[in-house]
Amino acid sequence: MTVENLIEILNDIQQHKSETQTLGIKCAAKGCPRKLFDTLSSFSNQDDGGIIIFGVDEDNDFQETGVYDPQDLQKR
Repeated sequence: MTVENLIEILNDIQQHKSETQTLGIKCAAKGCPRKLFDTLSSFSNQDDGGIIIFGVDEDNDFQETGVYDPQDLQKR
């Protein structure tokens, strides 16, 4: 995924104010999201898998919030 692809996806999420069957967003500003495994399980049942974008808060009008610690989040 290129930076341009990510920006396009983020703009689409913010415009439509929703996730899709193969695209999920997680806040991750204050720690690893709790329902991450539910999303991963759901994506594993999709033919094309799915994409999770961390650092976007659905409860805050789908705005970017950043990620608490990218290395720790990746480990988890």
